[in-house]
Parts: sequence; C-alpha cells; structure tokens
Amino acid sequence: QRLRQHGLPVRREFWGDALPRGKLLRELGLRDDKKTVLVVGGGDGVGALPRIVDAVTARLGADCPKKGQVVVICGKNEKMRRRIESRTFDDVDVQVKGFSKRIGDYMEVADCIVTKAGPGTIAEAAIRGLPTMLSSYLPGQEAGNVPFVCENGFGDYSKKPAEIADRVCSWLAEPETLERMQQNARDVAKPHAATQIAEDLARLIDDSTATSKSRGPV
Repeated sequence: QRLRQHGLPVRREFWGDALPRGKLLRELGLRDDKKTVLVVGGGDGVGALPRIVDAVTARLGADCPKKGQVVVICGKNEKMRRRIESRTFDDVDVQVKGFSKRIGDYMEVADCIVTKAGPGTIAEAAIRGLPTMLSSYLPGQEAGNVPFVCENGFGDYSKKPAEIADRVCSWLAEPETLERMQQNARDVAKPHAATQIAEDLARLIDDSTATSKSRGPV
C-alpha cells in the first residue's frame, strides 16, 4: 500500500504531440505508400542486427515487392552500420542510420518495430502504439519484459531471424491484427509517467512539510 507505480519516465518527444505524418515522412526520407519496419539494436547496436535485417528485407521483398521499407538504427556501432550499408537489398527500400535523436519520429511513422527487450524502447513503443517484435533480452533485468509485451497483446518474441521476419510480415499483411496490436500497446502505455512522478513527489514533500509544521518545534 506504500508503493505507487506510474511507469517509466521517457523524453517528451515520445509523448508530446508529433508533427503531421506526411511532414515527418518527408523529413525522414520515407514513402507514405509503403509499409515501414523499424529495426533497432539499442544505443550500442548490439545483437544479431545484420541477420535480422537480412531476414526481414528478404521476406518483405518477396511478400510485397516494392511496397516495403526498412529503417535500421545501429546506434553508436559504426562498424555494423557500414557493414549493413554495404549490402544490396532487392525489392525493398532500406535506410541505415547510426545514432539518431529522432527515434520518436521513426516510431511515429513505423508500422512495427523489431528490438531487444530494453525497458526504455518498450515504453516508448507502447506510447507510440507500435507493435513490437522482441529479438533478444538480457537475462535477469530484461526477462520480465518479454511476457509483458506478449501477454498484453502488442508483440511477440523470437531470437530466430527467420521467425522474426515471418511474424513481422504476417502482421503487415493483416491490417486488423496490426490495428488491434496498436490499440493494445496504447492501453498499457504510461505517457505521463514523468509528470505524475514529479507531481507525486511534490505532494509527498508538501504533506511532510505540513506534518512537521503541525507538530511544532522540537
């Protein structure tokens, strides 16, 4: 009864009002008439990112040629960014980025995201109503994030690139499923956690101050 859970604080860019979708797409160099998959590897670009990108682009290009685009965020891993940039991809547009300060904008325009089970990314994706495919997790601290996503119906988990690609492309092929997952994500999102935490702390301080004054000097 002494615990108050408000959610994970995230930057305003994830819960504030976004720019119009068309403007965002133009600024990000993306097409409005194509399905968008966002693939991220965390701030350090770790994990099996190249194999996941290969699998997703191959499946997307085969299932809906010329109708898909993939944005790959490699974080600070420049070696991985160059490695992926050097490849060619058939029938799908691929945009490869290093560290980006516009993740919130990419999440706003994407149809789904592939990511490791980091708490920050999951919280941000939920706020943006983004179906989430988890590709890995750190034992212990991130393990509980997998059932959170799966059981709340806004994503799934697999460490196998082929299964990840199958799942993502099946979502994109079923608009009703995608919409349901988007709503499920928003239902569990905590967009105002930072403000609520600050307000709660302020109330606690006020209550403590009022109590001290009512007791008088010691």
